[in-house]
Amino acid sequence: MDERAPKPDPEQVRTNTVKEQADIPARVVRTGDKFAHVVIVYLVALLLALPLFIILYPFVPQLSLPIGDGIRVDHVFTFAVIMIAFIVLVRRFQVVVYSVLIGGLVVLTLSSVVGKYGFGEMYRDYAELLGTLRASSVRTPLAARKLAPFHDADRLQALVDDPKGSVRRDAVRMATANFADVKAGPGEFTLIQSLSIFKEINSKWRYVSDVKGGEYFATPAESIELMAGDCDDHAILMAACIKAIGGEVRLVRTEGHVYPELLVGDDAQMERIGYLIRKVLFPSEVGDAPLYHHTDADGRHWINLDYTRHYPGGELMNERIVGILEL
Repeated sequence: MDERAPKPDPEQVRTNTVKEQADIPARVVRTGDKFAHVVIVYLVALLLALPLFIILYPFVPQLSLPIGDGIRVDHVFTFAVIMIAFIVLVRRFQVVVYSVLIGGLVVLTLSSVVGKYGFGEMYRDYAELLGTLRASSVRTPLAARKLAPFHDADRLQALVDDPKGSVRRDAVRMATANFADVKAGPGEFTLIQSLSIFKEINSKWRYVSDVKGGEYFATPAESIELMAGDCDDHAILMAACIKAIGGEVRLVRTEGHVYPELLVGDDAQMERIGYLIRKVLFPSEVGDAPLYHHTDADGRHWINLDYTRHYPGGELMNERIVGILEL
């Protein structure tokens, strides 16, 4: 060891140590500030992304992984893209975002202090916004632009037409069994009675498969007596009963499934019927679930009346349509 090397000054060592110790809280504060900034950015982006995701996800093509009940990759991808976009925007305009946040917090605090609009009301309004967006009817695009000929169309058409009028009596009974006290607007009377028929059939229907390797179509009269059968039996009965009281229906064939759809009308009529289904006719059955419907080339809306749900407009079993039978 070189004894001529200068020895460190004890006072200087103590000074440097004190400075380093003093810098520790400052570094902790800076780290905390960065963490708080990141949390705020992500929180604001999340609050903005959720409503937009609820609006957009029904229009994204379905993509699922065959794991368990199916993992909706399209939902994950859509939310990730929206979230990343808002994170970038919030970072880019953080001065504006922070100014709006601070101003909003000040106004909200003052309003809460004087007993007017407060944080609790804001939370409830935001939750109601998300619920309203999710509750709105979902316009499902037709998954098949070039539809194939409807298999067994003539047989199904003949059964639905019911030339002997064998279901008219039961159709009238079911049409008047529910919603008699609901005030119907112009053009809503037959629609509401059609939904009464739906309620009567779907509350009693039990699924029974056809014989293996065969295809059996029950007559509407047989299905009324048994209130059981497979999807095409249900669709035939529903369509025949609704046609018997003047409603307009069609049959939709997807891969391995058939279900009926009821013509609702234009945008205003769809909005009105959506409200009635959710708030008046089927409030306990629907809850906060979305209502699904198709829109044809003329802009008319058709809501599905499948047996898989106890309310009209339930989620579709299969969105890939291979044929439509206009009745």
